[in-house]
Amino acid sequence: MSENTSKIKSRIAYLVRKRASCEKYILARHKMINAQFVEMRTLAGGKKRKTPAYYLSAKIGGVTKLKYIRKDDLELIRKRTSSWKYYSLNLSEYVRLSKEIEKLFRKLGALCIEIPQRYR
Repeated sequence: MSENTSKIKSRIAYLVRKRASCEKYILARHKMINAQFVEMRTLAGGKKRKTPAYYLSAKIGGVTKLKYIRKDDLELIRKRTSSWKYYSLNLSEYVRLSKEIEKLFRKLGALCIEIPQRYR
């Protein structure tokens, strides 16, 4: 029993450290845009463009809308959309790790239960 609990405790400690690194990134200040960066190489009729056009794809009021990105703002927008993507990935990883930690704590608690013989 103690061998099994020590493995669970070490796994919890590892996951807590991993979650802390996600939390550190999540709590830091970031300049982000909650949208996806899209590159279009075709026109409406299916013809190929000579140079690609870039758009922000964002959900506004339940509908996905595309907004054209000017060439001057291209790098800034690309950087901020990738910041959002990385932020949301860290957030989902934080939630996943939290759920796994909770599951292990419950398992650890179940292993530590000792009911006296007279109450069984």
